[in-house]
Parts: sequence; C-alpha cells; structure tokens
Amino acid sequence: MNITFDNVSFKYIEKLLLNGVSFSLTDNDKVGFIGVNGTGKSTLLKLLLGVEKPISGTITISGGMIINYLPQDILKTNGESGFEIVMSSSTKEHPINDYEARSILTKLKINPDASTTNMSGGELKRIALARALVSYSDFLILDEPTNHLDNDMIMWLEKYLIKYNHGLLMVTHDRYFLERICNKMLELDFGKTYLYEANYSKFLDLKAERLNNEIKAQQKLKSILKTEHEWLDRGCEARRTKSKNRIEKIKALEEIEFNSHDTFEFNSINTRLGKELIEIENGSKYFGDKVLFENFSFKLERNDIIGVVGANGAGKSTLFKIIMGQEEQLTSGKLIIGQTLKIGYFSQMLDTVDENIRVIDYIKETASVIETINGTLTASQLLEQFLFNKELQYSKISTLSGGERRRLQLIRVLINNPNLLILDEPTNDLDIYTLEILEDYLMSFNGPILIVSHDRYFLDKLCNKLFAFENNNINQYQISFTEYLKKEVVKETKDKEVKVRVKNKMSSKDRNLLDQLNKEIPMIEEELGILRNKLSKLTTEFTEIMEITEKINNLEEDLDNKINKLFELEELKESYTI
Repeated sequence: MNITFDNVSFKYIEKLLLNGVSFSLTDNDKVGFIGVNGTGKSTLLKLLLGVEKPISGTITISGGMIINYLPQDILKTNGESGFEIVMSSSTKEHPINDYEARSILTKLKINPDASTTNMSGGELKRIALARALVSYSDFLILDEPTNHLDNDMIMWLEKYLIKYNHGLLMVTHDRYFLERICNKMLELDFGKTYLYEANYSKFLDLKAERLNNEIKAQQKLKSILKTEHEWLDRGCEARRTKSKNRIEKIKALEEIEFNSHDTFEFNSINTRLGKELIEIENGSKYFGDKVLFENFSFKLERNDIIGVVGANGAGKSTLFKIIMGQEEQLTSGKLIIGQTLKIGYFSQMLDTVDENIRVIDYIKETASVIETINGTLTASQLLEQFLFNKELQYSKISTLSGGERRRLQLIRVLINNPNLLILDEPTNDLDIYTLEILEDYLMSFNGPILIVSHDRYFLDKLCNKLFAFENNNINQYQISFTEYLKKEVVKETKDKEVKVRVKNKMSSKDRNLLDQLNKEIPMIEEELGILRNKLSKLTTEFTEIMEITEKINNLEEDLDNKINKLFELEELKESYTI
C-alpha cells in the first residue's frame, strides 16, 4: 500500500506553502516528519487526510489503505469514560478487545472506567493516544505523541512503536524517538520536501551534505553573475555587439533564489552574580498528608545546569514556585535567595494575555527599549532578532502558532537581562530547528539554569546535574539523563527480582487459565460474529430470532466475565518476573 504525492502544490491566501511536492510512503515505513513551525506540516497532513485539496498535482492512496490520525488538539468529550471512548473506534471488521483497551489505558495511567468530565488536557490527550494505538490502521499518523507523557510512559511508547508493524508518520520534537523508531525522515523546507532513508543522526549528515551542495551552487552562481556583470560593464562599443540571449540569461540567473533560515540571537547584558545564589537547608514540602520531599538540601553553583525530573505530579513545578516565591513556601526548612539574583522564569503554561493585542504591544508592556551588549534595541528590532517580521509584529497574538507564542514568551523572559533562568517544560510546541537554537543560547548563558523537561535529548545535551523526585525525596545525581533512566531500569528489574523471591511465582493453575482464556475469547467473539450476521438476515422467523438472541445474550455475558478474568490475570502476570 502506498501514499503518493505527485507534484502537489498548495497556497494559503497568497502564501505558497507547498511547491511541487513529490514523495511516496508505504505501509512498511516509519517516518519522522520535521520542519520549522508555520512552514506547512499541518497543511500537508490535512492534504494527506483529505481535509484540504491541492491547487495542483495529485495525491494517491492505494490499496484501500486505512489511515488513523492522532491530532495535537485536546479530545472533546461528553463525560464518557476513557474505556468507552477507546471502544467507540471498534468496528465489526476490526473489533477492539475489551482487555486490550483497558490494558493500554492503564499503561498510560488512566483509570479506564473514570468519567472524563473533570480530566485534565494531558489525561484527555493520553486517552486519544490509547484510542489511536489500538484502533486498526494500515498507516498511523501521530502529531506530537509524547506531549503530556512522563518519562515512564515515553519509554513505554517508544518500545511499543519500535514493535509496531504498520506504517507510521510522526510529527515530534523528541529526537530520540526519531533516532530509534524511524527508518525514514521527511523534511519540509521552504515549500519543498526531501525524503531521506535514514534515522535522525544519519539524516543530520545527509542534510548537511545537501546544504553544503546548495552553498557551493550559490557560490558558483555568484561567480558566474560577477563574470557576466563585468562583461556587461565593458563600455558602449562592446555592448552594441552583445548577444540578446546572453543578456536574457543574466536576467534569469539573477532571479534564482537560494533559501536560508534566519537565526535568532540575543546578547544579554551580564548582570553581576554575588557569592550567594540559592540555598535550601533541610527543606520539606507537604500538602496535607501528601509528602513531596523531605530534608532536601542543596547549594546552587554558578555553572550549574540542573535538570529536574520525576513523574507528573511529583512536585517539580512546586519546587520552582517555592524558589520563585510564587504562592508556595517550604513547610519546614530554610530557603536562602541571593540579593543579586535576577530570575527569568519560563513557565510551563503560556502567559494569560489578551489575545486581541498585537505582538509588539505585548513586548512594549515590559519594555519599549532593551539594553544589550550590542547597544540599545527597540521592541521592533528585538522582535526581528527573534524571527518576528513586521507583518507578525502587528498581528494579534491569537493568530500565532504554539511555537511562535513560546518564542514570544521567551523574549519577555530575556529582555529583563536575568542572571538565573528557571525553565518549566521549555521545549513544548517548539520545532527541532528552534530547539537547536535555544540549546545553543542556553549553553552560552552566563549564569545557572534550572530545567524541568521530559525531553531526553534536551536534558542530555545541556545538564551537568539532575534533581530526581523519587519516593518522597529529591535525590541529586551527576550523570546524564539517559544514564539515570538506565539506572532506573536496572533498579526496577532488581525490585521485581526481590518481589519474586518474597512471593511465589504465578501458580500453574493461573497460567493455564490465562492460556485457556486467550484461546477461548477469540472463539467466542468469532461465534458472536456469525450469530449476529445470521440474525441480521432473519425477518419473520420469530422463533429462530428469539433463540439466536438468547444465545447472543448468553455468549456476551460469558465473554464479559472471561475478559474481566483475563484482565485480572494479565495484571497479576505483570507483577511477577516470568
């Protein structure tokens, strides 16, 4: 089965987003789809799904391919349970087993039977992910699947997708996902697509080679144009003999455009850091009976870049709020904040602002002029440095993409020239290109940085220390995040081995029953399918209709009981090392 784009173009208002795009994907490909925010990735997905139509070219989906899609948008519900939402995608041709739906929701830390009425956006996104994974498809499209997942869930999803045996297209900024899962990379750059048979690291090499060739071509073009212009400038007598074709060739060469990405930079004025930065002595934090951490002590050093990691809800953002003095205080212990500190806080949540104000006015609320190492900048000049052109500067905030809003939020943090950065999930909604620029900036920042993030690549690249929320404590490590995760896997394995030594292994009776149920359930489902099909064809045979209906009811009750028992035994099995 194939998805083929043949010379496809698409224009939004006057902006050409796709310009003669051609590529082909199969149901055996696992593809990472990358490109700068706002360049047309979402548009290409809409074209693939048939939501939009190209202005030219053809899109062919062969072989009756079934495509399933996980959007970034938060799932809308009417209070159903997660289990009901997942099972709503079950069809006669491709049924979803009850136990499979319950198992995957549990893996994603969702109570299958809980109402979605009061669930967070992150929980709803995980339910949508569960539905996408268990629903049948020949080709699965995932748009930022790791958003709202903690590290355990991300590692589980990575293993799941490595084993996934259908076509896969992922839009993600998780570079380890791209490295370990994908066998192809599809890049969208200035309206053109480039398909690489490579994982992420190999893609970087191939892209560098492509860009190098483009630079060489540009240099050659400039050399030719210089020679041709010298020829044109030789004087009136020579010009009378000049070839008309040669002059037209020069004009054509001058019209060739080579695209290059702008980069943003900001050179802060260094603010003096005193000897005293941040120190916590025997700090503890409780919420009622819930303990976030106890007897935590640390002293921040000037060159610290500390990654703060742990499960969702463990208390990472609370620690930041304590340091910032935002609504939270230590339950016990002592917090010392240096007098010279100027903290720049990059919140996990986008600032609550009037979305009808213009971008430039949002910046001017903080400062109309900004002092930098290179002199004074106006708000407009600063916005241009962060890739906001004149058109975007005078646009309303409501028109910005998620990535553009995060970049705007970053400007508000940096214009006050902080000497300490506290970043809470800074990578959310940023494309890989912007992430790389942000990483370069942070590595050159002249001051300590504290970072909460689930982005493994980002933490590995930047951090020289880790604060890990573990078992109501904050433990400190001087290892990379990847090394920490490996340590946790080893610890979990040892814990399971201890559990096995303490408890008996799963009994042979339970193991046999589990095997039996795995054989019986598909047989019952098949028998139900035959009976339902037979019932649908009967019209006046009332006695037979009643007999078949009773059989169906009995089988459905038996099936429910067996599925519930299977789910119970599967959970029991996972608690042992088999």
